[in-house]
Amino acid sequence: MKRLNSLIGMPVVCRSKRVGRALRGELTDDLTRLKGIWVGAGLRGTRWIPSEALQMLGQVAILADGLGTRRRMECAPLLRRAVATDGTRLGAVTGAEIDELSFAVTALELSRGLWDDLTDRRLCVSTYTANRENGEVIIDLSDSTKEGLDDEGRHDQGLDRGDADRLGGSDGVRRDELADRAQMEPEGEADRELDLRPGG
Repeated sequence: MKRLNSLIGMPVVCRSKRVGRALRGELTDDLTRLKGIWVGAGLRGTRWIPSEALQMLGQVAILADGLGTRRRMECAPLLRRAVATDGTRLGAVTGAEIDELSFAVTALELSRGLWDDLTDRRLCVSTYTANRENGEVIIDLSDSTKEGLDDEGRHDQGLDRGDADRLGGSDGVRRDELADRAQMEPEGEADRELDLRPGG
């Protein structure tokens, strides 16, 4: 999956030639599919490439079949008010996850405010309906999931918290390296002999 905001700045390539850089991705009115991308093409101006002329959203570049048409960019950033099925205001839809080949929207990113984003992470919602009359997005929170990695396993570990495969301490020393070194270093008489050698 590709995040809508991650498309910004990616190079756009058509027939092995670079067209420019993506300025913004635009979704359809019902927020179910990528409608197309806006591309900054330097002296050729801003160009609009519809999703029908796109091949895929790659890891390092966006592949297109055509150069699109020269147009003035009219797209505004994705920012829709989100409400629950009972009418409760939830926050704002600020992004989306898109399938790289089909360009279908698989989930929307829901922000409930800066503080909640920092402490509880944003929500990814896959069950929603876009109201075309007022622009609101009606969300079923029962199918929502938190975005990002689960950090609960690292809580209450103090300054020595780290990834599972890399145990780093507050002094910047990796604990796994210390363990490996302890196994490699000789102990007892062999260790004393090394200490007595010049430069040991």
